[in-house]
Amino acid sequence: KPEDRDETVVEEKKKGFHEELKRWEDYLKNQDGSYMAGKAFSLADAAVFPFLASLVRFGFRLHDKYKRLGNYYDMLKDRPSVQAAWPPHWKDSPNQEMLKDV
Repeated sequence: KPEDRDETVVEEKKKGFHEELKRWEDYLKNQDGSYMAGKAFSLADAAVFPFLASLVRFGFRLHDKYKRLGNYYDMLKDRPSVQAAWPPHWKDSPNQEMLKDV
C-alpha cells in the first residue's frame, strides 16, 4: 500500500534508477555510432530497447531527462523488427502515466 512505503527507500531507488540511465546515456555519448555498442544494431540494443520502451509506455519522460536515450528510442522504435514485435495493445491504446513523476 502507498501509505506503507518508506520514502527514504523510494528516493534511494529513484537515485539508483537515474544513475543507471545516466550510465546508458554516457554509453551513447562515448560510442562511435548511434547504437549502444557501436555503429550497428547488436544484442546490446535488443536487450536495452525493451526496457526503454516500457519506461516510455508507462509515462517516463525519457526525452526530457535523457536526450541521447530519447533519440536512441526514437531511432529504434521505427525499425521493422521492433514494429513486428511491438505489443498490439500498445499500438491501440495511449501510454500510461505511472512513471511520469520519476
